[in-house]
Amino acid sequence: MPRYSVIITRDVTESTVIQVEAETPDQAETAAFEKLFESADTEWELDEGSWNKGDSYVTGVDELP
Repeated sequence: MPRYSVIITRDVTESTVIQVEAETPDQAETAAFEKLFESADTEWELDEGSWNKGDSYVTGVDELP
């Protein structure tokens, strides 16, 4: 009987907090993204409840030799 490797995925969300100074909320968003892209060590945290909220789905199936 053939054997398969099946990748099962579930989507989760992570968040990080970036503090910036800006004159408007739109400018704050832009500044936060700029700061994020310039950072090499941003720490992300799994959002509360995220690990078990999403439905699982198959993203790949490969027959094993």
